[in-house]
Amino acid sequence: MNTGTKNKLLTWLVILLVIANAVSIAMFWLNKNQKPPQPKGTPNEFLVKELKLDAAQQQQLDVLVKEHRQAAELLREKVKSAKDNLFELVKQNDATDSVKQAAAAAVSKITEELDILTVNHFQKVRSLCNTDQQIKFDEIIHQVTAMIAQPRPPMGLGGPQGDRPPPPQP
Repeated sequence: MNTGTKNKLLTWLVILLVIANAVSIAMFWLNKNQKPPQPKGTPNEFLVKELKLDAAQQQQLDVLVKEHRQAAELLREKVKSAKDNLFELVKQNDATDSVKQAAAAAVSKITEELDILTVNHFQKVRSLCNTDQQIKFDEIIHQVTAMIAQPRPPMGLGGPQGDRPPPPQP
């Protein structure tokens, strides 16, 4: 092969590689934000559908869910109160690290109680199931917990506003 032919071949190979890289990068960026589809409906509906719960099991599930929600709401209120106490320390110039750690530990302790309450709840739900349903439950529990723990929008971006003051008017 002469030099001209080699140059043309190398030029075309470089062009081909640049195009292949551009396509690869485009595919990466286009697929970057795609997440696996979340199950539709509420976690309860999902459990009923996937486990094929009968009417009696559904009724027992409803009782368990109601009990869990009530207990969890009380703990969430305690977490909020403990966090309020923690952040009240911001106003104290002389708050020691040990006081801050104790306040943070109080928040953690209540959060731990909430997590254990939730694990116990799912153990009770699992005990409602027959052997085949328990196998299926074990396969889908992470999907259920993902449904429950879906991220909430950050404050100020359509998320909960609580008792925040309104933004200043221009």
